[in-house]
Amino acid sequence: MSSFKVVIVGGGPVGALAGLYAAQRGFEVEIYEMRDEYNQLHTATAFSTKSISLTLSERGIKSLRHSRCKNLAERILSKTVPVYGRMVHGKAKAVLTSRRIPYDVHGQALYAISRSEINYSLLQELSKFPNVRVFYKHKLSGLDMKQKSATFQNITKVHEPDHETKFDLLIGADGAHSTTRFHLSRYAKININQKWEDIFWCELTIPAGHSLALDCLHMWPQHDFMLFACPDKEGTLTCNLFAPESVFVELKSSGRIVEFFEKHFPGITPDLIPTDSLQKQFQSNLHHPMIDIRCSPYHYQDSCVLIGDAAHAMVPFYGQGMNTGFEDVRILFEDFLDQRKNLPSSPYDLSLTHSVQQKEPLDTPAAIVGDYLEQYTKFRQPDVHIINELALQNYKELRQGVLKISYRVRKQIEEFLCFYAPQLGWATQYRMVAFETMRYTEVLRQVRKQRLILSSLAWSCLVAFSVFCLFSLHLSKTVDILV
Repeated sequence: MSSFKVVIVGGGPVGALAGLYAAQRGFEVEIYEMRDEYNQLHTATAFSTKSISLTLSERGIKSLRHSRCKNLAERILSKTVPVYGRMVHGKAKAVLTSRRIPYDVHGQALYAISRSEINYSLLQELSKFPNVRVFYKHKLSGLDMKQKSATFQNITKVHEPDHETKFDLLIGADGAHSTTRFHLSRYAKININQKWEDIFWCELTIPAGHSLALDCLHMWPQHDFMLFACPDKEGTLTCNLFAPESVFVELKSSGRIVEFFEKHFPGITPDLIPTDSLQKQFQSNLHHPMIDIRCSPYHYQDSCVLIGDAAHAMVPFYGQGMNTGFEDVRILFEDFLDQRKNLPSSPYDLSLTHSVQQKEPLDTPAAIVGDYLEQYTKFRQPDVHIINELALQNYKELRQGVLKISYRVRKQIEEFLCFYAPQLGWATQYRMVAFETMRYTEVLRQVRKQRLILSSLAWSCLVAFSVFCLFSLHLSKTVDILV
């Protein structure tokens, strides 16, 4: 077992998966989490902060499978609800309507799961490793990047001295409001672009016994806001109302919550959520704002690196937040840190003597790890900035695009080409993001190329049609003259 020590700040899904990758490589691992320890009998209440329903897709599943933990991905997938498309609900001439839109022409699915369920599964897997220690109710209070020392406060014992620990590498996986990122900014020239979007959300629950299909995500789109419902393993649906802050302010002040839902989300109340329950849930549940965070770099020398929401918090409208965080873990370890095997001096071989390190400073453990962390930042940053932007754009498509004929025509053309002409390499943007693992930068390049081709074909058809019409008109006039 290596004496190389990895400290991970944050025990959520991304931090737990990073712990598994580090533990499998024989490193000494310590994970520090602010929230309570999971209780096997009450997993629903553990880590009880609100979280929009999560979906696992190919990037996340691949990362779970590459964790080297036998059948981990399959065990987690067995606890999910496969969803194969969106069900768009509306109303036409006083009649409720529903339209199913498959995610993929090849029938692939997303896998809905609660945050607590996947987090519990990962932490249970971590408990099997003797080289892993997890500290709950511990908050990062100090970080010395140069001395590689971190201090944590036990928030249940505030009068006790802080707990200090040394590390060789610290991984910040402590979410959008990352304390690690704050400390990192004191050492690295880190640019942080933090934007609060004018999108608030409130969680609601549709109880079991409803008539909605459980193999798709349900949505009630409007021009400026939408309602989204994700099936749960228990047969309930977790709903989220997404709307500008002004909508929430008006509903709170007027109290006309039921009327609002009856007008904009037909069929919700009282059919799916009793009116009393709807009123109570809306008033008692928190209304959360959404944030978009993009920063660079993600690291400081060989001491620290950010992953997941700590590096790139995104809005949830592409379902890629957790999947991108899992992919961060896989890429960081497999594509960068594991490459030490190809170098003359392994960064985890701490038996190197001081004299050797002085002789070959470029091959010291610190230099090699620092170099790979820098490479990781440069490689990963363009991709995650793109998915942040695509997630924002997809909110508009979910609210407005799915209602337009142009969206349906474009989707049908792309799916036709994807299914019947696979040799062209054609695929919808959604397929490339959710069901493949190509870089997001490559996804954007491919999407722009495909749209240019479709646009060129459309203009060519329009020009050809115009020429045909002019020719027909000219021919008609010529015939009239001859007659």
